[in-house]
Amino acid sequence: MTVSNWFLDMLFPKHCAGCGKGGGYVCEECEIGMWEEEQICPGCVRASRYGLKHVYCTEKSPLTGVTCLWAYEGIARKLIASGKYKFYYDYLRELTINSCPITVRPEFTQFREFILGRPLMVPVPLHPSRLRERGFNQAKVISQSLGLRWGLNTQDILVRIKDAGRQVGRKREERLRSMAGAFAFDSRIKIHGSRFKNILLVDDVWTTGATMNECARTLKQGGVKKVWGLVLAR
Repeated sequence: MTVSNWFLDMLFPKHCAGCGKGGGYVCEECEIGMWEEEQICPGCVRASRYGLKHVYCTEKSPLTGVTCLWAYEGIARKLIASGKYKFYYDYLRELTINSCPITVRPEFTQFREFILGRPLMVPVPLHPSRLRERGFNQAKVISQSLGLRWGLNTQDILVRIKDAGRQVGRKREERLRSMAGAFAFDSRIKIHGSRFKNILLVDDVWTTGATMNECARTLKQGGVKKVWGLVLAR
């Protein structure tokens, strides 16, 4: 811990987001209530041990695979929701710290192999109006935090050109329609060279996969070879 971090902790002590106990954002008792999410195919959303896309789902998703770290329940859900809507983005960083150790498990083998190829980490972008309202992009906070631990760079190469409105409560078909054509490459970015060959696309939550699949489709159309999705929770 740096001196500055120690000083901040003294001025603004951390309390567990679940029970309010002092010492950290997730106490040992509440951490027991966090459980790893089952890995799925990004095409059919059925179980896939390593998060790889099934061979018969090639046309259903442009993603090579998707890694879901936590179940969107209990303390994990509270951390993410508070990070997004109450602007406690330190909660998101705390959750990423807790996420790193679980990626050594066997079900993350294919994900680790993808990481070894040193992909560029790309956060799912917010629409400019939503970014102004919130003040930060939660996907970028997650991407940068994990990137520091894995030695990977984060870059905003996508922009959101269509505000599809709030997706909460919408059915999958509605989400898919609303997301069509929602993203584009940032015109300031030149997509050339090996650094854009493989992309690790990062978001906070996977609900139906509509947002992440549309981002991946835009990336593939722009010449990216492989896109793997990573979300904190599903």
